[in-house]
Amino acid sequence: MTTEKRKNPQRFSPVEDKVYTNAGGGKYLCQIARENSFDAWMQNTASGWTLLAHGIVRYEDGTIEWDYSTGGHFEEIRKDPDATDAAIIHHRQMSLANAMLCYLI
Repeated sequence: MTTEKRKNPQRFSPVEDKVYTNAGGGKYLCQIARENSFDAWMQNTASGWTLLAHGIVRYEDGTIEWDYSTGGHFEEIRKDPDATDAAIIHHRQMSLANAMLCYLI
């Protein structure tokens, strides 16, 4: 990765249900985010690795990264041929809701 891609990092609040490209090249689905927070539950769309990203920043080229993560674990990426994308995302959010509640407590 060139340093050109990593200019002007700005703290960033991701939007739920949106996929972002990590500065390292991976794609991450934002599963759970709080408004005006720089922390969010993110899931790698290829592997299912799910983590709570802390201190998210976005660069000029639109890529993101974070200061550190906690709670990393693999989660099944469900591919139900009859389910809509919204249903799959809802299932993922519901399965992480308990984890987020534990984080907030």
